[in-house]
Amino acid sequence: IFPLHKTFSAKIPLNFRFEFKYNVVGMKYLKVALVATLSILICLSFAAPQEARGEAAFRYAYAKERDKVYFYEDKKASSALFAIPETYCVEILKDEGEWCYCRYAKNEGAYKAQFGYCLKGELTFIEEPLENEYLNHTFDVEFCAEQGSSQIDPFKVKLTVAFYGNGTMNSAGMSYVGYGDGCGYVPDTVDDYPLNDVPQPTVSTDVKEQENSLNVTLITAAVITVIAVVAVAVLYFAGKRPKLPPKSDG
Repeated sequence: IFPLHKTFSAKIPLNFRFEFKYNVVGMKYLKVALVATLSILICLSFAAPQEARGEAAFRYAYAKERDKVYFYEDKKASSALFAIPETYCVEILKDEGEWCYCRYAKNEGAYKAQFGYCLKGELTFIEEPLENEYLNHTFDVEFCAEQGSSQIDPFKVKLTVAFYGNGTMNSAGMSYVGYGDGCGYVPDTVDDYPLNDVPQPTVSTDVKEQENSLNVTLITAAVITVIAVVAVAVLYFAGKRPKLPPKSDG
């Protein structure tokens, strides 16, 4: 009768301890490579452009001269309220893909801040507002109420309204104006107003530049990951030993 430890030793192949040893070494290499790769990916994610993280790259944007940049009530073309006066600004409050949620004007004087949407591709982005952030322009509008008798002069009311921008209503040129807490259209357009001095050269609005930057970042991360995996495979298989033939009793 053999002692228990001898019987146990005889049933386990001699090369078991070699394979186990080198498998452990391979797992160590794998863990180190995976941790390094994960760290690199986290760093790259923080280095990605702000646009890729759902934040507006710039806080302000303006309408270029001779460009029609519309201010929309909702994220659909049919909800356009008015065209932002040329060379005047909106504040970017939130980036929503091809749209930006914006503020036009402020609560001061005859004006009330207007909140809505602009198409990102129509805007020219800047870090700081231009000298005059929005067109502060008021004008008088006379409203008439016809009386029942033609012998009586019509009742007239003159109001001073805040001009936001030109728009259309039933295909007719109008101005989108504000009075008190309300807004609406009046049958006048405002085309003669002073323009802001814009930066020279103007800031690029090519969103594709940021997309390309993000693509380069992602490709770099993918290449680093592949290299790490290949390196682990090389180290692992280089460290493996061929199986030893079973020990002969003869």
